[in-house]
Amino acid sequence: MTEKLTLSVPLKVKRKAQVLSRRRKKSISALFVEREAKREKDPFAGLDGVWSDNPITAEELREKAWSRE
Repeated sequence: MTEKLTLSVPLKVKRKAQVLSRRRKKSISALFVEREAKREKDPFAGLDGVWSDNPITAEELREKAWSRE
């Protein structure tokens, strides 16, 4: 089942979204959902380079986070 989502944004953001939508030939909704789906895929993916002096991988960080139960 799908639900309708209404989003209120400043006019400037809306115009940028419309341009991007036309350029990529996708609806604004599809662009939003696509971006959110990528974020949810791996929440630790962007943390690989956070500690450049600490040689911990995202996988090790994930294991530590889940072992704290």
